[in-house]
Amino acid sequence: MTNFVEIQGESLAAILYEAVGNRKADVVLVHGFTGSKEDFSLLAPLIADAGYRVLTFDNRGQHESAHTSRADGYSMPSLGRDVVEISQHFQLQNPHLLGHSFGGLISQQAVMLNPSIWSSLTLMCSGPGGQANWFDDPQFKNLNNENKADIWREIMEPERLGNIKFDIWEKRWLASDATATMAYRDHLLNQSSLITEISRLGIASHVIYGENDDAWPIEDQNRMAQDLQAKLTVLPGCGHCPNEENPDLLAKELVSFWNSK
Repeated sequence: MTNFVEIQGESLAAILYEAVGNRKADVVLVHGFTGSKEDFSLLAPLIADAGYRVLTFDNRGQHESAHTSRADGYSMPSLGRDVVEISQHFQLQNPHLLGHSFGGLISQQAVMLNPSIWSSLTLMCSGPGGQANWFDDPQFKNLNNENKADIWREIMEPERLGNIKFDIWEKRWLASDATATMAYRDHLLNQSSLITEISRLGIASHVIYGENDDAWPIEDQNRMAQDLQAKLTVLPGCGHCPNEENPDLLAKELVSFWNSK
């Protein structure tokens, strides 16, 4: 069931999966660019079955969360604050934090904002910072020139026809704030890494990605793991979205890491 909660004075849409059996710990899952809480609809129940209470939510301006009226609402510090404050709203106890793709950059912000509340940090198919070369991607480039409905119809819809997730992809793309989408695009192009600062905190860390991940270069993810002194896990047969490609394997690896903490 979706909960709508006031965070920084505006509504965020969240789902809380209660742990099955005795609760071991809490987990927060942060989705990526143009994504939503539904990206974890296969993964989160598996984690809950392993005894973890799981919170995930739509990032501000995405899908069912409010479009901000604040000038800084889509800034990276604000997004990090959302993660901290929504975790506190649901009274999570020293949760493990996972960020997927762009969600990994947001999670870096959350860790730096309040390091003491997190039991661990997992960066999944993410990277240390933004990459300017992504501007060549049509979905990024055309945001300057076309409205979201045109981008969906001309660029995104043809690639997604027949996919089981077509309806939710269309719904959330059209429902999301175009200003948020452009702001998050710019963060993905320009955001500076916080990995050096995070490495000094000594937080338990995990870098995990699919062997066929085609977002951040694999060598960048490996270097990030080394800089964080993190556990490194490579998922065979997976690409950028192991949460959908092989949620059972992903859940097994995540729970194994969290159980060790």
